Amino acid sequence: MTKIHSGVLFASILVGCSSDAPPGASVGVDKTLPDSPLAQLQDVSLIRAGDSFTLAGYDSVSGLVHWARLALDGTLTQETSFAFAPQPVVGPVFAATKKTNPGDQLVALAFVNSATVSGGYDLVATVHTLGAAAPAAPIVLAPPLPAGTDPSTVQLAAGAAASGNFGYVAWGIRVTGINISYLLLPADAITTAAPSKFFDDAQVPQWDCLAPQGRSTGFSFGAITPNPSFATSDFQTVEVDESGLPTIMTYQLQVEVVNCQIVGSPTPAGNYFMAFQGTENGANAIDFATYYPPVDPLTQAGTVTTQNPVMSAALFGGPLSMPRAAWASSAGSDIVIGLERKSGPEVVRYTYNAIRHGSTLKLRSVNGNAGPLAAWVGDDAVYATYTDQVKSGSTPATKRYFMRIDSPASLP
Repeated sequence: MTKIHSGVLFASILVGCSSDAPPGASVGVDKTLPDSPLAQLQDVSLIRAGDSFTLAGYDSVSGLVHWARLALDGTLTQETSFAFAPQPVVGPVFAATKKTNPGDQLVALAFVNSATVSGGYDLVATVHTLGAAAPAAPIVLAPPLPAGTDPSTVQLAAGAAASGNFGYVAWGIRVTGINISYLLLPADAITTAAPSKFFDDAQVPQWDCLAPQGRSTGFSFGAITPNPSFATSDFQTVEVDESGLPTIMTYQLQVEVVNCQIVGSPTPAGNYFMAFQGTENGANAIDFATYYPPVDPLTQAGTVTTQNPVMSAALFGGPLSMPRAAWASSAGSDIVIGLERKSGPEVVRYTYNAIRHGSTLKLRSVNGNAGPLAAWVGDDAVYATYTDQVKSGSTPATKRYFMRIDSPASLP
C-alpha cells in the first residue's frame, strides 16, 4: 500500500483553483421536478433500474411510501404511493425489480416488530407494482432478529441491479461476531434462497457503515472495518452478478474513515476510486484513494494509494462544517468528487496524485439551503438529485432538482 504524504498536498490545494480556470465538470441536465409529495421529501433513494431510475422515499408523518420512475432527462412519470405497515423500526430502504419491465416494481424493506418472536424484529419486504391499486402483502424475508436486539445497532441497505431485473437487500447487527447477510430479490421479492454471508463466519470483523456502493452491475454494497494492524480503516465491498456470484474486495486505506462517509466507483481503466472523510493524528480532511489492479491477478495483488489530506477541515471552517463526500467518479485518469453542502452541492476534480484540476463546479441553490443529495454514478455521467428551500415572497417552498453531471476526460 502507498501513502502520499501531506507536504505535496498542502501545496496542491492552491494549484488550479483560480476562478478563471474551467470547471472540472459541467451540468448536462438541470431540471426542477414537478411539485409533488415525492419531490417534497428530503431523503430519497435514486436507484438505476433499466433505462431510467426509480426515485423513492418515505414520509414518516403520513406513513406513506412515495415513488416514481425518473427518466435520464429528468422526466418524472407514474408517481404513486402506498401505506407502509406495520410501522418500521429500522428503515425503510428501497430496491427495484422487474415484474414485466425493468424497474416496474418497488420493494420497500424494513425491520418491524416480529409477529413470532416477542421483542424481536422481522425483515419484511412490501412490493408495489406500477399500475397496481395497492401493494402485495408484506413478506418476511429472513429469520427474526433475536429479542433484546438494540435497533440502533441494526443496519440495512438495499438497491437494484443496473439492469432493473432484480433487487437486493443487506443487513446486519453491528455487534462483534455478527455477520452481514444479503439476499437477491427477484420479481415480487419471492425467494427460496437462504441469505448469503458477507464475511467468513469464523472471522467477522467489527464492521460499520453498511451502505450501497457503485459497481457496474449495480448490485454492490460495502462496509468499513478497522485494520487490525494500524489505526486505519479497511473498505470492504462485494459485487454480485445476475447469477448470484459474488466478488469481494478489500481496500486497505492509510487513514481512519470517520462519520461513515465513504463512496466508491470503478473507472473504465479497471481502477476503483474512493472518497471519504478521513482522519489521521486527529486531523480531519476529505481524502481519496485509488485501487490499482495487478498486472497478473493470478500471482499479484493490487495496490491502494491513499491521498491525505486533500481538502483539510480548515478549508470548510473546521471539522464540524465538513461536507459529506456524496460520490466519486472518474474523468480520464482524474477523480471527480461530489460534495454535499448546505450552501449547495459542489463538484471538485483532482489528478491521480491530488493536484487540483479545474475550478469548483457549484450546483444551484437559491438561498443556500440545500437538502441531502442522492447520486448514481454511471459510465457516462453522474446523476444527482437534492432539495432546495426557496421563497416566493414570504412563503417558503421546497423544490427538488435533478441533474446530470458530465466530466470530460481532459480539460483545456
